[in-house]
Amino acid sequence: MGEFIRNCRLCRKQMESGPFMMCTKCLVESDRIRSFITKNPYVSVEEISLATNVSVEKVERMVDLGVNKNNYKRKSKLYNL
Repeated sequence: MGEFIRNCRLCRKQMESGPFMMCTKCLVESDRIRSFITKNPYVSVEEISLATNVSVEKVERMVDLGVNKNNYKRKSKLYNL
């Protein structure tokens, strides 16, 4: 029987099915972002992107999906993760 393939929740690239909804690269980036916003809760998406070296588009996608929402506090009109 063949492997079950699905798309990563963030980057939409195909990946082998496993216990996570994200590919390895996106999991690492998500952890990096989580660590950054835990230490810096009032930051913009652009600041997160610059500090973590993750694209603004991917950070915004995390916002849309609610990734890291417990660690992020709103700053002015910024997104709420």
